[in-house]
Amino acid sequence: MVCPNMLLRLLFLVCCSSSLAASAAAASSSSGSACSCSSSSDETSYSFPSTRIEDTLALLDDAEISSNNGSTILHLTPAASSNKSGTALLPTPVTLWRRLDYQTTAAQPGSYSKQDASLNTSFTMRVQYANAKYSPADDAAAAAAGLNNGLAFVIVPTINGPPPPGSAAAFAVEFETGDNRSITVSITTGGNIIAAATATTTTTNQTNSYYAVWIDYNGEKHRLLIYIDLQDRPKPQKPCLDVPLNLSSVVPDRAFIGFSATTTTTTTGGSSSAMDELLLHRYSILSWSLTVKLPPSPHGLDFEWKVILPAVVGTVAITAIMNVIVAALYLNSKYNKLKMELVLTEALRRLPGTPREFKHAAIRKATNNFDEGRKLGNGGFGAVYRGTIRSSSSSAGKNKATTAAAAAVSSSSVEVAVKRFTRDENRCYDDFLAEVDIINRLRHRNVVPLVGWSYEKGELLLIYEYMPNGSLDRQLFPKEKPGRILGWTTRYGIVTDIAAGLHYVHHEHEHMVLHRDIKASNILLDAAFRGRLGDFGLARIVVGLDKNSYTDVGVAGTWGFIAPEYSVSHKATRKTDVYAFGVLLLEIVTGRRVLCKFQGTFQLLVDWVWRLHREGSLLDAVDNCIASSTEEFDADDAIRLLLLGLACSNPNPSDRPSMTEVVQVVARSAAPPDVPPVKPAFVWPPEGGVEVDSDDVDSSGSDVYASLCEWEEEETSSSDALAHEHMVLHRDIKASNILLDAAFRGRLGDFGLARIVVGLDKNSYTDVGVAGTWGFIAPEYSVSHKATRKTDVYAFGVLLLEIVTGRRVLCKFQGTFQLLVDWVWRLHREGSLLDAH
Repeated sequence: MVCPNMLLRLLFLVCCSSSLAASAAAASSSSGSACSCSSSSDETSYSFPSTRIEDTLALLDDAEISSNNGSTILHLTPAASSNKSGTALLPTPVTLWRRLDYQTTAAQPGSYSKQDASLNTSFTMRVQYANAKYSPADDAAAAAAGLNNGLAFVIVPTINGPPPPGSAAAFAVEFETGDNRSITVSITTGGNIIAAATATTTTTNQTNSYYAVWIDYNGEKHRLLIYIDLQDRPKPQKPCLDVPLNLSSVVPDRAFIGFSATTTTTTTGGSSSAMDELLLHRYSILSWSLTVKLPPSPHGLDFEWKVILPAVVGTVAITAIMNVIVAALYLNSKYNKLKMELVLTEALRRLPGTPREFKHAAIRKATNNFDEGRKLGNGGFGAVYRGTIRSSSSSAGKNKATTAAAAAVSSSSVEVAVKRFTRDENRCYDDFLAEVDIINRLRHRNVVPLVGWSYEKGELLLIYEYMPNGSLDRQLFPKEKPGRILGWTTRYGIVTDIAAGLHYVHHEHEHMVLHRDIKASNILLDAAFRGRLGDFGLARIVVGLDKNSYTDVGVAGTWGFIAPEYSVSHKATRKTDVYAFGVLLLEIVTGRRVLCKFQGTFQLLVDWVWRLHREGSLLDAVDNCIASSTEEFDADDAIRLLLLGLACSNPNPSDRPSMTEVVQVVARSAAPPDVPPVKPAFVWPPEGGVEVDSDDVDSSGSDVYASLCEWEEEETSSSDALAHEHMVLHRDIKASNILLDAAFRGRLGDFGLARIVVGLDKNSYTDVGVAGTWGFIAPEYSVSHKATRKTDVYAFGVLLLEIVTGRRVLCKFQGTFQLLVDWVWRLHREGSLLDAH
């Protein structure tokens, strides 16, 4: 059978080759494109005003855009300002001509011919006169005062604006107001006027003049025509300027297009501001449209066929290869699914008291084809749906040996909860078998009973007895206003039920079972609000040489409910379940989540209750809903459960009670545990040491600190640091470990958790536990315990987001607590990334 991994690699390479071929074909038919405004490969168009954000003009110096009464105006000389002007350009360059082929003659070695684009632009400009009684005599006064005042349509080589006078790479069409409000039009290249004319169009308006201008450049005939008239008049038949011009000889192939105004004093003494206000005009652009079009390349067709033909042939061949690979993958997938179905069926048949198998069609009918309205919840495994199985459909099971719960199904309709596995296929089968193997063995009133299972076409389903009151977390932390508040008696009974169920799986069952995910959402409530343990997807039966613990590659469970020693050793024990039970117990009594807000700051629930205990106000932790309810509340029982919760969540496992002791305390047959007033510090390794694989520990660890000190003493640049003799992993990048000197330059600090990478594996450092700060720890590091450069990069990325957003790694967004990373990802997905600033 073909190896799936090799097929996937081959498919990846083929896809890359196909992409390269398509890119080559596309490149052959395209030339340099223009600005980010509306454009194709050979044509660029722009219009002002525009509502598109990518069409925003680059405003230089004193240029500005104003909006008033729905009108958008570009001001090149700001209002009520003397001796000020500005420039407005398209934000990206426009292709004005292209190179064709190189000459091979001896007369012009290395030269090339050019192909000019055709340019057509029109705009409406407003000239606002500072002096309403402006006369020809004022022109003479302006000239005598050395005032230069005008507007120009410009093509410049850089976005920095018009180049200094005399520069060879610049083109402008200038407009200046003269006698009797007339307009003088001049064409300049490289600072030299090559043509000029005065438009005969005049206006009687004493305040403002509005002109329409058309500039047409024919790239094929190399001719420039300029038309001007008053606004709202049609384009004149005769241009005011008609000059021959080779635009490619005066501007670069890609240049910036826009407008520029000059309002400057050229005399040495200058002029007074009063004269400036009297003599200078204000220029504005009311509308503008631009089109630049390159003609087709004369050699494009031959060149395109030379590239396109091989690309087409290659694409056909690649498509055929891809079809073969896809077919092989499909057949391989079908074979694996068939093989897995046989293995799964055989494994289920070997289980003691084989659970009942249901037809997949019957489950689909029971859940109305897995209707979203019947969804009860989601988890890491998939989703849970509510369904109703009737006796007529349930009788289709293949195996007649059923459990007591399944037997009830065959005689009448029953409400069920269908757990649908949708995770990665390999993990899916493992989790499915593990859960069926465990839950099928358990028989207890405080464990959710398994009704049966179903498997068809790779889809795995587990069918449980339906719990009418849902999960405990929905009762404790309702999203909407609760219809019923859990009273004290009900809560105490739920604690009793959970303790009894956990005691059963720890001490009463034939083999010890570790649940490894005790939390409110995994506690289900039946019609009488009796608590039952559910979701044994992460549970494990402890067998083998070590009958007291289960060691896994990663850490199973939910953050906040994971015991400290489990995070370090990866060994799950009864005491790690007890720790989670203690946290859950505190949630039930306080009505608060494991992480929530206290007096304006975010704290762990366990730490908050420990502080109240230290202050002697433990009863203040009790849920206000209980204290204010009419139901009788027993303060002594509340203190009993709170002390028990603190004892169970003690950081050190040896100081936690067993479930046998817990059941006795809850049943009031034993006194509440003696809890110290201050939360004990977590000690690791515990007294007597901990077994550690010597291969996983770096033998040079004792020399790390000294070596790091020597390294820190070297005054090196960042590039020198990267070239250090041995790779150093910091393992605790966060804001509090970045120190700032007098010039606010950042420096890495606190190398207490850092390690030098030496030995056989020079790319990673493996430790017994996970070093670093929650929120900055890379996911793969939490699972593998291998620190690499990439784990430091992950922490740097989180720190970077903190710096840019000004928010902590965990904070409140729109009333809910989220990880900063998840919040920024969501903004990125919605296209509003700048909202994170």
